Amino acid sequence: VRLYLAGAGGGGGGESELANAVSRSGDAKEALGGPFLYVLFFMASVLCFWRNSLVGIVPLAVMAFGDGLADLVGRRLGKNNKWFFSESKSIAGSMAFVIGSSLCALGLIAWFVHFGCLTSTAPLVSSWWPLKVIAICTICAGIELVPFGDDNWTVPLSAVILSTVFLQ
Repeated sequence: VRLYLAGAGGGGGGESELANAVSRSGDAKEALGGPFLYVLFFMASVLCFWRNSLVGIVPLAVMAFGDGLADLVGRRLGKNNKWFFSESKSIAGSMAFVIGSSLCALGLIAWFVHFGCLTSTAPLVSSWWPLKVIAICTICAGIELVPFGDDNWTVPLSAVILSTVFLQ
């Protein structure tokens, strides 16, 4: 609610500081774009999939770890290795996305299985599931590079669809 109020310019109590914190440009309206979509996706994923399906775990790892790490690494190490088709995306950021989201997803799945938190482990019977998770993360990194739509909804939606196809 506070994020929506920050983007809409309403409310008091520090919403402008929140808008500045979650937007890259400092524009309050930007908070209604990517950051708000990000929060809505996380909420829907937790409510619909979290403990009974890998369809919730992999997309969360992709967005929470992969997307965030891509931004950090891309800004720090990607100044001189931009993709030839994108001025704003770097090879370093894309590699960080794949490695970070893959390790996070595999780690979360292992942790959930070890502690008995994941109620359905049927997709884990096959020995191919780690490669499927890495493939999903790699494809999502590629989708982030496509200059179509907002990657705050295209990437998680793609991760949900790919996880449903490959991990169910």
